[in-house]
Amino acid sequence: MSTQTEIGQFPVATPATSRFTRAVLGGFARQFENSPVSFGVTLPDGSVQPFGPGPARFSIVLKNSNALKAVASMDEGRFGDAYVNGDIDLEGDMLSPFELRGSMNDVHPITTVWRFLQPLLFGQVHTNKQAITAHYDIDPEFFLSFLDPATPCYTQGVYLDPSETLEAATLRKFDYAFERCGLKPGDELLEIGPGWGAWFEYASRRGVKCTGITISEVSKQYLDSRARTLGYDWDIQICDLLEYAPGRKFDCIAIMGVIEHLPDYLAVLTKFEKLIKPGGKIFLDGSACIRKFELSSFMVKYIYGGNHSFLVLHDFLDKLARTKLEVTEIFNDRVSYFLTFQQWAKNFDANREFVVQKFGDFNYRRFRLYLWGAAYEFLSRSLDCYRMIIQAPGG
Repeated sequence: MSTQTEIGQFPVATPATSRFTRAVLGGFARQFENSPVSFGVTLPDGSVQPFGPGPARFSIVLKNSNALKAVASMDEGRFGDAYVNGDIDLEGDMLSPFELRGSMNDVHPITTVWRFLQPLLFGQVHTNKQAITAHYDIDPEFFLSFLDPATPCYTQGVYLDPSETLEAATLRKFDYAFERCGLKPGDELLEIGPGWGAWFEYASRRGVKCTGITISEVSKQYLDSRARTLGYDWDIQICDLLEYAPGRKFDCIAIMGVIEHLPDYLAVLTKFEKLIKPGGKIFLDGSACIRKFELSSFMVKYIYGGNHSFLVLHDFLDKLARTKLEVTEIFNDRVSYFLTFQQWAKNFDANREFVVQKFGDFNYRRFRLYLWGAAYEFLSRSLDCYRMIIQAPGG
């Protein structure tokens, strides 16, 4: 007698096979026995085990024994490994799987210890270079496959309405930064980590002189080429902020989504004091968390190595109070960053065929999990985002 029934293409577990399936899934099945989130797990034999009270919002497809072991371990890091290696697929609503994260473990002491040994052994500048190279030194077409094509800015826009385009939200942020920093034609702007030049293009069209420092060779090459194409005289230098000493000062400093790579806030703010003119202003924004160096093992292993840290606002403000700089405005942009990451993730999925063909399945998978996971972290308030205006005295 058959112990399975067919629904559509896949056999769905009956009570007899359900007991076997749950035994195979081990602690995973026990943990999510009464899951409030409805989902399905497809086993390597094609049978589907449902969890939750209603229709599945997403499905976890386990392709082989490695996938079974990863899921049964209830270890978030091992699940991530299995996904990027192609042993597991995720289908359906891509925000929903991350609701299960809180029930899983993520203890990887070797990964954690190595994060903090790197700057001690090799120095912070070397650690920064390694981390930035690993994340950013990919052909620009990879990032342009999910950033807004007209305004390729790798930080959040500022949304007034969820239905707005990412381009409109990004331009609103640029408008805000330009106006609040009091920029005008002839002013000198320093951007730390200018990325793919969206902010430079905006400022240059308004007569601002642009200087950028980066530790990504690929970014510099792209920006130099872009400046030639547009006819702008951008000064792009390969240099770590902590070592930058140009012998002159700037009317404005912009650091958009880069403070996460610079966890020594006092060193950063002291450097700002040396680089900003009297009365000059600094635009800063970044994703934020309440604990320093809070990062999943997946993020450390596949996205941001080294001692990367989300912005910790109380720590940052404590260090800023030790300088002569002052914050004049600060806003929480968490919802805007959720909407931005969600749009990036949708863009990336829409360009899946191109990304896989040119950059491989591994790079598609690791960034797909990162983009959707980050969107959920902002949606669930696990992460915040702040933008602020900081002013130097005098002027």
